Amino acid sequence: MKKFSLIAVAFLLVVQVGCKKDDEVVTPTPGPGESTTDLLVAKFTAAPTMDGTIDAMWSNAQTLVGTAEVPTLAARNTYLNSDGAGVEEGLGLFAPYNGETNPFKMRSGTFGENIYFLIEWDDNDDSRERQSWYFDSGSKTWKQEHKYANANDDKFYEDKFAFLFPIGDVSGFANSTCYATCHGPAAISNAKDKHTRHYLNVDGEKVDMWHWKRVRGNFLGQVDDQKMLYDDPSKGSAANGRTGDSDGSSGYANNSVTLNNGLSDVNVPKYIIPGRTDYFWVGQDEVDAGTALEVTAVDGNGVLTLSDGSTLDAANDAAYAHATGNKRVPSVITSAFTGGRGDISISAVHTGSGWVAEVSRKLNTGDVDDVVFDAANEYPFGFAIFDNAAIAHAIKPGLMLKFVQ
Repeated sequence: MKKFSLIAVAFLLVVQVGCKKDDEVVTPTPGPGESTTDLLVAKFTAAPTMDGTIDAMWSNAQTLVGTAEVPTLAARNTYLNSDGAGVEEGLGLFAPYNGETNPFKMRSGTFGENIYFLIEWDDNDDSRERQSWYFDSGSKTWKQEHKYANANDDKFYEDKFAFLFPIGDVSGFANSTCYATCHGPAAISNAKDKHTRHYLNVDGEKVDMWHWKRVRGNFLGQVDDQKMLYDDPSKGSAANGRTGDSDGSSGYANNSVTLNNGLSDVNVPKYIIPGRTDYFWVGQDEVDAGTALEVTAVDGNGVLTLSDGSTLDAANDAAYAHATGNKRVPSVITSAFTGGRGDISISAVHTGSGWVAEVSRKLNTGDVDDVVFDAANEYPFGFAIFDNAAIAHAIKPGLMLKFVQ
């Protein structure tokens, strides 16, 4: 009898808990949700692992969702490619990227003295082909792929992204964010290439710029920490307020040297790693170790002499051909960002259809060129994605960073 009573009680409890009236409403526990304008910084109980894998803890942070789009900027009459050839007329500054879009998601959180960001964006290609050197057998000279694309099949650059945060009051930034620093045709009408310049209009104002570059930093897990300042707009195309933070090194240099080939001065790669295929930077450590050989001479046929006494004749060698050669030589020599240039860490992984990037920085780096994040304040910011582009960036203005209180 006692056993029966216990079973009966259990049955009644199940009925009472498991059943509800037809008109009873069960309210689910709300999640962190989404926003199209606000990046809400969560409070983490531990630091996320910086490996480009999305830890479960990120599900506790609200998601900022949006689509960055490349604007169609005004055309100039002409521009020249960086090699001084190929005049084009009637093209906008961002052609042929005009109208391209990159959907993205972003989350943020704090733990201890650091702030963390998780950024995901659509991008089918891991672009590392940054102005590689190739050999032109017709002219018997070394050339670089174009920095500024002329067509959809002329894109030879790296993937990048950028954040802009104002430091103190910056005129127009609250309403225009990144557009408050980007100056159009009036400022660059006399430019000789497709540069578009960024600067501030008021002396003494400053913007903190975080500039991630796939080739020039990702392999060492760093974001280039830069700034924007006032520059005199009367300079026209020479006005440019974007520069690195006050101290520290940039982490990269052009892999280029000018030598005389017996006929004239020509530009050639400064370092080559003989036999290497599909490489996109030359590390300073490889230079120091002698893995990368210095080019010491070039003759009228474009034959290079290397520091070990060997020569490289790339004539009619498909491995060094424009666009397709797998031995084309990188355009940069890379090393670590240091000092104020190296305050921001990143782990970025390309998934095959897009990027997953985890970024971290101290809330207060102690650097006068960096924004200080204070949970009591809100911060307008702009975000841009450079999809295999030197300057043509997909822009998402009008964003606000806020802290969970």
